[in-house]
Parts: sequence; C-alpha cells; structure tokens
Amino acid sequence: MELIIIRHAVAEEREDFKKKGLEDHQRPLTLKGRKKMQKVCMQLRDFLKEVDIIVSSPLVRARQTAEIISQIYFETKIVEAPELVPQSPPPAFLKWLRTQSRNCRRIVVVGHEPHLSAFASYMLTGKEHSFIDLKKSGIIGLELESFAHAEAGGAQLLYAVPPRFLID
Repeated sequence: MELIIIRHAVAEEREDFKKKGLEDHQRPLTLKGRKKMQKVCMQLRDFLKEVDIIVSSPLVRARQTAEIISQIYFETKIVEAPELVPQSPPPAFLKWLRTQSRNCRRIVVVGHEPHLSAFASYMLTGKEHSFIDLKKSGIIGLELESFAHAEAGGAQLLYAVPPRFLID
C-alpha cells in the first residue's frame, strides 16, 4: 500500500489575509500556488498513474490543493478528515487511516505543516518528533504493508521530493 503525503500549495500570506478580517482556516491558494501545484501534479502523474482516494484537511487551502490533484487524476473522490488539521496529533490520523481506507491501495493525503512531516516521521520511526522538512507542494511517498493494520514505525520511505525537482 502506498501513502502519498502532499503539503498544500502556496496560499495567501497569513498576515495579509488576517488584515482582511478573515479566519486563517479560510485562507485560499494564490494563483501562483495553483499553477505550481498543477505542474507538480502533471509530473507526479507520469510515475503515479492512478490513486484510489484523496484525503484532505478541511481547511480551504488544503481542499483547493486536493481539488487540483483530483482534476489531474480524473476526478478522483476527495474526502475530508479533520484529523489532518495542523494541531492534530499524528496518532489521530493513523486511526482514521486504519478505519477508513480498507479497500484502497494508493491514497493521497493533503494537509499542513508541521502535522504532515510529524505524521510521516511517526509512521517511519514511531516517534512524533519530525525530522522531515516538507515544502509547500512537496511530496513524501510511504509504503505500508496494509492500511488497515498500519503501525507507527512500520512504514518505509519511498521518496521525498521538493516541488523544485518536479517543475521547470
């Protein structure tokens, strides 16, 4: 089983958005961020031909990133998981993964830092302390024996790719 972890694309600046009087969870992607993510996804599609499901944080910038990925992967279904918000502990998403993904072979997860790198580190080492630096639009691929029986420390790193390696 393969778990593809993708950090959301470039969003509006936090401080500029805050000046508009809006909440951070509503912060959208920039046009530049959208275009960059589309390029990343086109390259990703060259070596990952299909995915079973896309799981997204409910925050706007992650959902918008998931929608871009879904378009590249022929309208693959997107589901939201509150366990992918930035403050969520890694074991919470592991529990979600075990119960919600039984019939999947390849899952794309879209979320935020520091949660995603902490989750990837947790899956690789069993420790929640992150040793990974995941850039916006960056990708980490993990291999697991089974989603239903996934264990912290039981994953193997397949790849960790910053976006600059995928686009011109």
